[in-house]
Amino acid sequence: MKTMMRASLVAALLAGVAQDALAQTAEERIAALEAKIAALTGELADIKAATQKAEAERRKAPATALSNGRPTISTGDGQRFAVRGLMQFDAAAYDEKRGTNDLSSGTNFRRARLGVEGTFARDWNYALTGEFGGSGAESAVLNQAYVEYAGWRPGGVPVRLRAGAWATPVGLEDATNNAEGLFIERAAAPELVRNIAGGDGRAGVGAFANGERWYASGVLTGAVVGTPAAPEFDEQIGYIGRLAWSPLGDKDFALHVGGSVSGVLKVADTGAGAARTRQLRLRERPELRVDGARLVDTGNLNASGATAYGAELGFNYRNLQASAEAFRIDLDRTGGPNPNFDGWYVQAAWTITGEQHAWTSQSGGFRGIRPNTSFNPAEGTWGAIEIAGRYSVLDLDDNAGSRGVAAPAGGVRGGEQTVTTAALNWYPNAVVRFQLQYQHIDVDRLSATGVEVGDDANVLSIRSQFAF
Repeated sequence: MKTMMRASLVAALLAGVAQDALAQTAEERIAALEAKIAALTGELADIKAATQKAEAERRKAPATALSNGRPTISTGDGQRFAVRGLMQFDAAAYDEKRGTNDLSSGTNFRRARLGVEGTFARDWNYALTGEFGGSGAESAVLNQAYVEYAGWRPGGVPVRLRAGAWATPVGLEDATNNAEGLFIERAAAPELVRNIAGGDGRAGVGAFANGERWYASGVLTGAVVGTPAAPEFDEQIGYIGRLAWSPLGDKDFALHVGGSVSGVLKVADTGAGAARTRQLRLRERPELRVDGARLVDTGNLNASGATAYGAELGFNYRNLQASAEAFRIDLDRTGGPNPNFDGWYVQAAWTITGEQHAWTSQSGGFRGIRPNTSFNPAEGTWGAIEIAGRYSVLDLDDNAGSRGVAAPAGGVRGGEQTVTTAALNWYPNAVVRFQLQYQHIDVDRLSATGVEVGDDANVLSIRSQFAF
């Protein structure tokens, strides 16, 4: 009996010892596991921090690209720097049937631009471009130089605030990039209107906004950068406002409607000393710059201001694109009746190879095309080919009177110009383009004494271009 009791006590003692040993072993194991977990957690944190640092360094590291011939350096944190270039070399042969102007056949570097653009701190954009071409009379000038803040989004709408010198689109034709136009030059009416308060190298401050299917801009403008034709002692102050909308559209179709108003609030003073000479002059070339003659010209008119109104309509359907604009210019004349002038155009293009002039809200207009295939005779590809036609009218007459007699009091004999144009455009690739163009120019204009001094001419011209 005693032996059995002793055995039971020994067994119970051994069981307790074993249980304590097991409990101690479990606690040690748990502690060891916790230590390992803590070590692994630390290692994971180190790996995560190293990965984040490597990613940040990678994002900061510059990446270079050569897209469509344009050298670009960019980083993942919103920095970008790009070089841009444009060369347009024109040649033309004029065949005059009637006129007092001796239009000169020849060649001209219409545009020769080199510049840079970029983004820094993600929301700040800039551009700086020099113009080394012209129309035979201009010299090298600053084409654009501005800084822009693009980080303001009131109500979720992105708004860009800009200051410097640039060309704000005044209408639909003006919203198309110079390197992407259907014709060698814009129609006469939008070209004249854009230069009243806008145009290349025009100083200003303004705001731009756009959504998926709309565009809006408002700009207060000053003088054109460079030396003016006549000395100015008080710069012009003008404005440009434009709205554009594409109410209907999909990947194959877009309808465009728009309107603009621009003008001169204060006319530049070109009179030295106490005398103030405030004059406006409206004139335009016949949609070509090889010869610099302006065949319609109001001459200098004493004025306190001017207002130009524009209406826009356009559409594209697959490889067909058409557009039209109409303009009216009201002049606030001093010392005489207020004249008004007008102009319009209609144009269309058909891309034979199927490319599309898509609508974009970035500028509120139609883009140029990019060829689906590049020119490569060995593979049977020829780039993109399109044909285009345009009819335009610019009327700078107001109360002009009749032929053979002097102009009525206050009348303006600036002339009426119509231009009919047919064009064939070839895009070997996304950088190079060639344009062949025929124009018939008809100008009816009376001299101060009532003599016809208009022009009638046919012009054949060609443009060679590269743009990146």
